[in-house]
Amino acid sequence: MINFVDPDRYHSMKATGKLPSPKGVAFSIIKLLQRDDFRVPELVQLVQSDPAIAGRLLKFANAAAFGRTRPIVSLQRAIVALGAFRVRDLVIGLSVMHNHKSGQCSEFDYGAFWAHSLATGIACQELAHFAQISSEELFTIGLLARVGELAMASLYPDEYSLVLLKAKERGLADLERDSFNMDHRQLGATMLAEWGLPDMLIQAAYHHEQPDLAGFRDGSRVLTLTHSLNFARSLAEVCMADEEARWSLLPGLLTRAARLGISGDALNDMVDRMVRRWREWGAMLQVRTQEMPPFAEILAASPPSRRVSSASPEQNRTVAPPRLQVQLVGIPLPDLPTLMQQIEGLGHLPMPVDGNPEAIRNALRQPTQIVIADMAIPGLKPATFCRILRQTPSGKESYALLLASPGSEGLILEAIDAGADDVLVKPVSIQTLRVRLNTATRMLLLREEIQRERRGIMRSTDEFAVTHKRLLQEALTDALTQLPNRRHGLDFLASEWAFAQSNGLPMACLLLDIDHFKRINDTYGHAAGDAVLRQLADLLKRASRVEDLVFRYGGEEFAAVLPNANPRAAAQIAERIRSLVEKYSFLWDSRSIPVTLSIGVANLNDAEMDSQGLIQAADAALYQAKNSGRNRVVVAR
Repeated sequence: MINFVDPDRYHSMKATGKLPSPKGVAFSIIKLLQRDDFRVPELVQLVQSDPAIAGRLLKFANAAAFGRTRPIVSLQRAIVALGAFRVRDLVIGLSVMHNHKSGQCSEFDYGAFWAHSLATGIACQELAHFAQISSEELFTIGLLARVGELAMASLYPDEYSLVLLKAKERGLADLERDSFNMDHRQLGATMLAEWGLPDMLIQAAYHHEQPDLAGFRDGSRVLTLTHSLNFARSLAEVCMADEEARWSLLPGLLTRAARLGISGDALNDMVDRMVRRWREWGAMLQVRTQEMPPFAEILAASPPSRRVSSASPEQNRTVAPPRLQVQLVGIPLPDLPTLMQQIEGLGHLPMPVDGNPEAIRNALRQPTQIVIADMAIPGLKPATFCRILRQTPSGKESYALLLASPGSEGLILEAIDAGADDVLVKPVSIQTLRVRLNTATRMLLLREEIQRERRGIMRSTDEFAVTHKRLLQEALTDALTQLPNRRHGLDFLASEWAFAQSNGLPMACLLLDIDHFKRINDTYGHAAGDAVLRQLADLLKRASRVEDLVFRYGGEEFAAVLPNANPRAAAQIAERIRSLVEKYSFLWDSRSIPVTLSIGVANLNDAEMDSQGLIQAADAALYQAKNSGRNRVVVAR
């Protein structure tokens, strides 16, 4: 249930002229599509008047999700491929972004807002197949999900700055309601509804911050869409965060991924692809973005600023410290024997590296757990040494300790900035070396423990994702036929009906009933009847189109939802199914069982108020087919 802003109050807000709104071509497209008699050439002409928008629509139409082998170069073909109403939604989002990249609210970071919104939109596109909705629609709702916050900043710049300052300690929506008697979710949903976006997208945007409180039915399409938007927002926050903040966001992101059934490897690929596209679109739309390491590397990395506490004396007595390999790089020959003796005396294994460039390069490619290097390595600056060391996976995990001569403070700071863990100034006493190596040992043990913990989290996340996906599949699947069950099918029908209605597209519904099924059970037994149902389910799956959904309606009745099927196509599909079933050999215990179907067909028209009306019309046509002799197709009039 959405709590929209009071119409009179919203009208007053609009009258101020401060509300974010689509302008120019976007506004003209909204007006055009409000007419029942609009034509595609008129839409093409409007889009052509703005070359920037036309180019972006062509880019969307050629996205990989469409799977076309040849690129679309015609704007008219791009608009037909996307659909007029998807074009409207895309242009609205891009127009609002283009016209509201700055404002008067001092505490509202407009650049960060649009960077986050663009990341959310791109992430949404990657989730289109999970949400069972077009990637273009998901991009738009991801881009505009937080538009209510932008509107608040535009309407009340000074007051909203104070709210944002307080929001660091208290929830934003609560503070908004205290200050303005409404929150950004209400205002955003009201704006999206005025712009004509589909109701299901508005519902998802309104509830996506707390999807579990929305009250949507488990397994429903709108709940999956809302969780997808919630995950996309979480992923956008990870993209926007710095290294330290990003670490704390990962557990929540992994949990949200698992709820959608996204396993570890799939998540890695998705995030890397999303970040790449985010940066491409950011450059095109002049929205700031930032680089991010490969996601697998982020998951595997140690926390950026984890402090190690000293072990207690009791722990030191009961747990023997590990014997670690210590690589000695570029140590001057006069100093090397003493240093090696000290390291051995502390229980570790010194591994000297020849000072020639080739030996140093090999050492940097395969560093040990602890690396001690002299800052006076010939031909290699300390900062360069550290940067090269940190470029390899094992080098990232090594503890790097540099030896410096007195008076080299400038080089020390450079080396620390480049990735050195610590620096020792010569001469180094055995006590100082012991403290540093003990610290390095504890740090390495902590990193190893964190890696183990992280791998456990990833395994648990993958297992949870697989289990969740399996349970959801079971909840939406008929156990006997392995087709979608009635609940799943009716939910799909409702969403396709709403999409077809709002976009002016055709669709149809079939109801199919096995003729004299009781006679099959009585003659051959109920096991034979179950076998017939299973074989018929397989046949219906093979006979349907990729975009159709066939489901078990109940008993010996099946149903099929045919998106984008006009009346002629729907009747042809139904007749093809009837004919295939009549000719098919249904086998049980080496015996052939004759089976025929009666089919009722109903096509979308303006008479139905909801999807239930469509299935009732198909049911009435099925009743007529059975009464007029069975084994036939009847189309509802």
